Amino acid sequence: MATHVHGWRRWFFGGYVLVSAVLVTVWGFFITGPAAQTIEQRQQEGLIAVANATGVALQTSSQPPDEILARIAASENLRLTLIAADGTVLAESIKSDGPMENHADRVEVRDALAGGVGIDQRESETDGVDYLYVAVPCTYQGELAVVRVSRTMERVNKLMSNYLWVSVGLVVAALVVALITAWLVSRRAVAPVQRLEQVRTDFVANASHELKTPVAGIRLLSESLTKANEAGDTDAMRELLNRLGHESARLQSLACDLMDLSRLEADLRPQSLETTCDLASVLYASYAAHLSQAEARGIVLEMHDQLPEGQPCRVALSATDTTLIVNNLIDNAIVYTDKGSVSLRISVEGGGAVLVVADTGIGIPPADQERVFERFYRVDTARSRASGGTGLGLALVRHAVERGGGSVELSSQVGVGSTFVVTLPIASASA
Repeated sequence: MATHVHGWRRWFFGGYVLVSAVLVTVWGFFITGPAAQTIEQRQQEGLIAVANATGVALQTSSQPPDEILARIAASENLRLTLIAADGTVLAESIKSDGPMENHADRVEVRDALAGGVGIDQRESETDGVDYLYVAVPCTYQGELAVVRVSRTMERVNKLMSNYLWVSVGLVVAALVVALITAWLVSRRAVAPVQRLEQVRTDFVANASHELKTPVAGIRLLSESLTKANEAGDTDAMRELLNRLGHESARLQSLACDLMDLSRLEADLRPQSLETTCDLASVLYASYAAHLSQAEARGIVLEMHDQLPEGQPCRVALSATDTTLIVNNLIDNAIVYTDKGSVSLRISVEGGGAVLVVADTGIGIPPADQERVFERFYRVDTARSRASGGTGLGLALVRHAVERGGGSVELSSQVGVGSTFVVTLPIASASA
């Protein structure tokens, strides 16, 4: 009997090691495969949003274009250029020693002048650095013009490298967890063979908890895809592949959020006074980027700028953390609002910058309001997962706000809506 149990235990351990290895390999493939494409696409979308917001600022502001471009570029660590329809450079965020050459032959400029979004990657003829260029058409002083935004490829490549290393680390960690779990379960598994199904169910539940729901989804879809392939059902295969792509995208989103959460939790010290960001510029860029999402849901996205004329609104946070706060609050408001509006307001009160994001959505029950800032806590699990949410958004907001020395408050009423108020200290003028 002891020999039988020992042999069964080896079979059990080996079988689950094999299943775990296949599962984690599939998971790693769907994370690392499209990672580079996803990161580059996100970079392009972010640059497009900044370019569109810059075009709006150029139309509505009375400031000289060089000052507008310099202010936005400084807050986002970018390079911005305003180009006339004939290719003449009208303004540049970085001052050059002499006149700049005509840009009419640039690929991204030609595409933007044709009415589209121009995107190109190449070495700059000015400073010899590789850039990712994004250009959009705009109207400046009643004439057609182009706003071009560029970011060094060094930063984009660094993001890709970090993402891939984190993905590899997650795969290795998942394998270790699976091996340890299988080893522990096999050591303790002395029940008859008829209990194997229950042990298997418990193991899968533990593994799914460690690897989160998207991994379990990929595992099930992969098994179904194999069966559909054996049956020659191309329609089912096509549907399953689409769903696999969706689940892998959720995994990528989760990995990015986990990276941000790890970064924020690793260093809870407030940002140095030298690290500042223009909260108003970030808010305007995020507002422009979310207009289409709100419109698609039939929601009015409103912007209320209550800053005194000419008064800066710089806070002691990096542009990355400030963007994270604003984007997550606006995303949440749009996702949990079925009709009505989402209102954004920025002001300075009592020496602090105040950002208010209010919606007319479903609201949050009182019992849940204290827990919404916890990691992976969801008030409406089905809605959050259907929208691609990871359950980390508000936890990221809380950590980023606290890192900036501020606070975030919530007031909500079921069926009426929710209001999030972020208060951040104004950075000193010398910072």
